[in-house]
Amino acid sequence: MKIGPLIIIICLIAALCAASRLDAAGTVGTSGATFLEYAIGTRALGMGEAFTAEIDDINSLYFNPAGLGSLKFPQMALFHHELIMESRLENITLAYPIKKYGYIAVANTVFWTPEFDKIDINGIDVGNVQFYNGCLTVGYGYDFTYLYFGASAKYIYQKIDTKLVHAFAMDFGIMKGFKMWTPFEAPLRNFHIGLSVLNLGTRVMGSDLPRHIRLGFSYKPLHWMGLNVDLIENCIRADDLVDFTRGFNESFRMNIGIELNYLELLYIRGGWRFNDTGTYTVGLGFNYVIKNVSFTIDASFADAGDFNPTYSFNVGFKLIPKVVTIEDRKKAEEHYKKGIKAYVGDDIEGAIREFKTTKDYNPYHRNIEKKIDDLNEILELKRQNKLEEEKENER
Repeated sequence: MKIGPLIIIICLIAALCAASRLDAAGTVGTSGATFLEYAIGTRALGMGEAFTAEIDDINSLYFNPAGLGSLKFPQMALFHHELIMESRLENITLAYPIKKYGYIAVANTVFWTPEFDKIDINGIDVGNVQFYNGCLTVGYGYDFTYLYFGASAKYIYQKIDTKLVHAFAMDFGIMKGFKMWTPFEAPLRNFHIGLSVLNLGTRVMGSDLPRHIRLGFSYKPLHWMGLNVDLIENCIRADDLVDFTRGFNESFRMNIGIELNYLELLYIRGGWRFNDTGTYTVGLGFNYVIKNVSFTIDASFADAGDFNPTYSFNVGFKLIPKVVTIEDRKKAEEHYKKGIKAYVGDDIEGAIREFKTTKDYNPYHRNIEKKIDDLNEILELKRQNKLEEEKENER
């Protein structure tokens, strides 16, 4: 399925026109467990938090769980975010494949501040106050051949001094990949559209969770450049949607991000957030492979409006059984196309040989194992039918 560039251009123009009507002084409203609004993942932060339609990144769990279905390797990420007023956000995320049935991810996030003095009504120091928020998340994503579905469940816990409260929430997402025209050499599916609904759940201390609807676009016209756009609507209150239709006031935001890379080794990122407390973001990344483990180190800087800027750091690990070079990908694609031609010509054995060669060059080629298994089943059925015909002829 293909999408013409005209449709995409119209969508982006409409989004930019909407952004021109935004009130920069607006706020996103009030809710419980507001720490859930903080973005997880330094790469996403460096791209202005425009990440709803991004693929092959473990931190898509927090923007659109459908992105988990696009993962190719087992991954782990450690994240640290320096926020305003000495507050901090820490996160660890693990993702692992369930055979051929998608990816599951487990994560824990903690937002905390240093302990501060506890003063009674008489002004006497009676100790320290401990304050932290946490969220344990379990997510799952599956790939129906470039159509990704995902969901996650969240257990939210908060402690303020001696008071401990709990809440539960769910996230849901869908994403579709397309081949969009570009005059340059680009990924096979270089355009993605994602939609997610986040933080549907119980209330926290009488307040609703920060519910969001996110619509995202990701376009890679080149292997070394990506452009992302996110449209975000807050649905904390029922009248937020009315606000959305009346002029995109304080409940609507728009984020734009760009990422450039050199040989998938060095990364430069930038982003802009409309109708938010902050505006621009920048980021850097470094990726290096040692044997079969890929190490990624990312850093980001974000403007925080009237507050001091915020910083984040992310260390990621990918377990890669085989390092695939650009040349390997080209050869894999050549043999994959030969396999398709053989299949169309009813040469099942030839198609299997070509697909196996594709797998040798690039074992992460999309659904290649499933295609080989399906062809083996077809070949076995043809053999059985041939044997039955021979038996019938002997009779």
